[in-house]
Amino acid sequence: MSEIGAALPQRAFRAGGAALRHLWPPTLYFFVAFNLITMTTDLLVRNYWFDLTSFVLASTTALVVGKIVLIVDRVRWIDRFRGAPLIQPILYKTVFYSVVVLIVRFLEKVVHFAFEARGFGDAFRASMEDFTWHRFIAVHIWIFICFLIYVTASELVAILGEGQLFRLFFRHRSSEHRLTRRQHVRALMELSRLAETTPRERLLDVSTPQGTRLATIIDALRQRPA
Repeated sequence: MSEIGAALPQRAFRAGGAALRHLWPPTLYFFVAFNLITMTTDLLVRNYWFDLTSFVLASTTALVVGKIVLIVDRVRWIDRFRGAPLIQPILYKTVFYSVVVLIVRFLEKVVHFAFEARGFGDAFRASMEDFTWHRFIAVHIWIFICFLIYVTASELVAILGEGQLFRLFFRHRSSEHRLTRRQHVRALMELSRLAETTPRERLLDVSTPQGTRLATIIDALRQRPA
């Protein structure tokens, strides 16, 4: 029993650490995105670039969206188009996230009105009276675009491997390899096609055309500049 009791805090700590690692990327991304949208809107409409209330609202919304992403990613439906062409999971997840955020924001607003009006009936009517299509469309166009960028980056990270997209943008130098970035990606795609269309025995046999091509690609990927 003592061993089990000692293991529980470690499991809780690991689970909490994993949740935080999953939570901070979308939260940080939407924190920056929402505050940029708020700042540019204030500059265009109100002629000032910073408002504390708008900043707190945008930051709170980013935290809510980050938690929504953390929860939704555990839902089985989110991976419905796993293995399909990349455009399908990107659009599906973008719409899925946007709809969930819409529902959460609407319920949050109804609950807020309910506390003020002391009743959900009055709260619903008040929220409908306060509702405007222009604001609704504008906010959700931006939410959709932000999710589209986020999901596209997430899918690319899932394909390339964790940390590889960051390395490609900020650390990788073309001079480190004879292949350029474009050639490097094309070589990896060709390796993927060979693995999908060629039996394992033929692929590992260097006397076959597929085996020879595999060895050539690997040698090209491993070459260093003289």
